[in-house]
Amino acid sequence: MHSRRDVLRTGAGVAGTGMLAALAGCSDVPVVGSFFGFDYTEWVYDPDTLDSDSVTVFLMNVETILGADKVPNKGDLRDQITSNYSDELVADDVKYSLNVGSTEVLTGSFDGKGIVDGMGFDGDGSHGDFDLYTDDNEEGAVIATDGEFLIRTSTLEYDTAREEIELLIDTYNGDADRFADVNDDFGQVQGEVDTDTYVFITGQTDSAAEDADNQTVVTTAITADIDGNETTGTYHLLYASEDGVDLDQAESDIESELSEDAELTDISQDGRLVTAKFTTPTEDF
Repeated sequence: MHSRRDVLRTGAGVAGTGMLAALAGCSDVPVVGSFFGFDYTEWVYDPDTLDSDSVTVFLMNVETILGADKVPNKGDLRDQITSNYSDELVADDVKYSLNVGSTEVLTGSFDGKGIVDGMGFDGDGSHGDFDLYTDDNEEGAVIATDGEFLIRTSTLEYDTAREEIELLIDTYNGDADRFADVNDDFGQVQGEVDTDTYVFITGQTDSAAEDADNQTVVTTAITADIDGNETTGTYHLLYASEDGVDLDQAESDIESELSEDAELTDISQDGRLVTAKFTTPTEDF
């Protein structure tokens, strides 16, 4: 689980959000509103339930990215999407890939049960409308599907994996608190997101944010939207206190994080929130 009370500060902390790794398509970077047709906030649980200080959320509109002419390394993306499943899963059948904490949620036109049947996993009961499966040869891996969604989590401990996947399902079903409903910081930042192509959000719990210094960025969103040869990106950085915002320093930090061909086009402050917009060639995405 993610427990990063001391990260996401200005200076090195802004670079620590992993913007360059994200734009490079890094699969280790462990998403927006309901008007996109896939409301990620329905899945994002309150990390405090798992005794974690924070939660990281990462969404890709796989259909849009694979359909964009100028996006490079599509084969790598297809491999990343399908590598943990049977050959029954085809990347072009996946519309969205969502990561919440240690768990991945896929949705699209595939048959979730058919994919799991081809993996040799054993049935392990159910939770809500989802059938659960485990693999004796892969300790800590749990898969769930209701046919429409395919959910997979893998941690060092089976009990931890099962706890997270069940919490995710409960959150989706409205039987557990959604982070956007109980954490005003996360709710404020995710409300600023206006794309579903590529979104990375990380937010701290209220208790962690209470201990933060004024200059700590307690919630971060990084987005990218593809428009032909150009990709437009946005940082949303919510600081613990308005007094901790140094706009010049934030601008310098973000510029140092961007690639050589990227350009910071605007940066502004609204209370505790800093918003920075940039462009980069889609071929660098």
